[in-house]
Amino acid sequence: MRIEACPHRHAGRWFSKDENRGRSVKIRRTVATLVFLGLTAVASVAGAADAAAPAQTTRTLAVVPFYSPEKMWQLYTPFIDYLRRATGEPWELKLYPDHESMIAGVCAGGVDVALLGPVPLGRVNRACGVLPFLVPLGRDGKPAYHSMLLSIDPAVTTVGGLRGKRVGFFKGSTAAHIIPLKMLRDAGLGPGDFESVFFESQDRIMTALLSHELAGAGVKETLYRRFEKEPVQLLQTSEALPNFALAALPSQPPARRERLSAALLKLRPRENAADAETMKGWDDEIRNGFVAPAPDFLPSVLRVHDIYETVMHENR
Repeated sequence: MRIEACPHRHAGRWFSKDENRGRSVKIRRTVATLVFLGLTAVASVAGAADAAAPAQTTRTLAVVPFYSPEKMWQLYTPFIDYLRRATGEPWELKLYPDHESMIAGVCAGGVDVALLGPVPLGRVNRACGVLPFLVPLGRDGKPAYHSMLLSIDPAVTTVGGLRGKRVGFFKGSTAAHIIPLKMLRDAGLGPGDFESVFFESQDRIMTALLSHELAGAGVKETLYRRFEKEPVQLLQTSEALPNFALAALPSQPPARRERLSAALLKLRPRENAADAETMKGWDDEIRNGFVAPAPDFLPSVLRVHDIYETVMHENR
């Protein structure tokens, strides 16, 4: 056998150029096979891990549209986007058409968290034990607000002046139905002394009031502040009421509430310009920061609920 130049030796034997070429091919094939098998094994393990890990379920925040649904999506989408970024969870917004359907949905476990005014919160607490865990602050930095009874009629200067007039409400709302109804009752106006007109949201009440379809209306303080330069008369302001609250069933996993609370409690828009910038597109109800509810918060909510029971019983 002719030996080419630059021969190779292995285990005491000399190999020809052709033999070396053959051995190199075999080695490359063996290495390629081992790499393929290794990658296949890694992929199999990764696939098994993915299959074993449960898909992350959507977290739902529920609200009743106290403004039009279109406006609610505009105001609460930035809030939901922030929750997604800050918690790493897939939050989404759910709008219920009215308080009755929302209360049923919350008690049935259909949502993770609900934003509730004091009357709906009192109702779900009594119905299924839902508890508040976070309270938005008002513009004054307090977890409270007021209900306003308004008129557009220049001749109406007192609550009693609404006798025989059309008065607008948002059915089931603390600020835009129950408390204004109580103020009317306290002024001596009972069932039949005025005409109740119900609207689907508070902003539609204001539209009807400003177009003189109504003589009077009940709204929440934050909405009145937007229109206080319009020709409306403030007839009466309620006592301080417990603010809206984020609430959940006790059966909801505590870790979800804790992640959401941590994401919101760190925001300080009154002190931190960056936080104020983050929250500037949010609804007025939730753009001023949050606090944990004080020990007297739920009792005050239940007192408002008792007003609801009394007023609605008298209204039957």
